Amino acid sequence: MTKKNNFIVILVSLVISAGIWIITLYKENTKNKNHFTAKVFKGFNGWGYDILVNDSLLIHQEFVPVIAGKKGFSKKEQAVQTAQLIINKMKGNQHPAVTTFELQQICSLDKIQYGGQ
Repeated sequence: MTKKNNFIVILVSLVISAGIWIITLYKENTKNKNHFTAKVFKGFNGWGYDILVNDSLLIHQEFVPVIAGKKGFSKKEQAVQTAQLIINKMKGNQHPAVTTFELQQICSLDKIQYGGQ
């Protein structure tokens, strides 16, 4: 074999090795990713939401979190925004709890707690 042929064989071997390595990394990255979705529903006491991870139910929330009593969100948009907040937290590896302050940004707690809206 000539030096040119040796170079071509080595180059082809490197390209094949790099391709195998890239495919393996891609498969590992896509395998470990969770797909989060939210489904909002109308319940007896207002709006609620489900959080699904890879199409498996993780959270079923019929009532507004953080407040006393069993009252759902009065508006669909509030349930959607709260569910999205939780999904964003989980994507950032944070605990999916909602704080009173965060809920106040989405809807007025006084109106929820005392029957308004």
